[in-house]
Amino acid sequence: MNVMMRKSNVWLIGLLLASLCAATMASPFVNSRSVPHAVLYLNYKLIPQKIWPVRIWMVDGKLTNRSDQQVIWIQPGKYSFDVKLTKVVNLAYMPGLMQKIPNAQQMHEMKLRVEAGKAYYIGAKFAASGKWQPEVWKTEKAKY
Repeated sequence: MNVMMRKSNVWLIGLLLASLCAATMASPFVNSRSVPHAVLYLNYKLIPQKIWPVRIWMVDGKLTNRSDQQVIWIQPGKYSFDVKLTKVVNLAYMPGLMQKIPNAQQMHEMKLRVEAGKAYYIGAKFAASGKWQPEVWKTEKAKY
């Protein structure tokens, strides 16, 4: 009985490690400067231009589990990002949002092709009506 439990535990641990490795390999995120990557800046707030910080919730339909979403290194390629506003945005100060609170908390899709060596500044751009869309408001050569 003990030997059987050990074999099933070893098999289960092996399965968990294999799925973890597969999930890591499938991730578009990069953890090393030596790997070619683009940089996404998400935590900028430009009040005069009505641009607010966003968070990436899904990449190509897969949930992200990243809590460090101020600066993200990502492999070059074409992606579909689902983004939401961060909690930094005080919706009471946004024009027209008192009636449109559900729109403010909804995810918005943004399709973007990123290139290695480039930096992309992404934020939520608010219209006078209170609706917002994610947009790349600046691109430049990546600093790292």
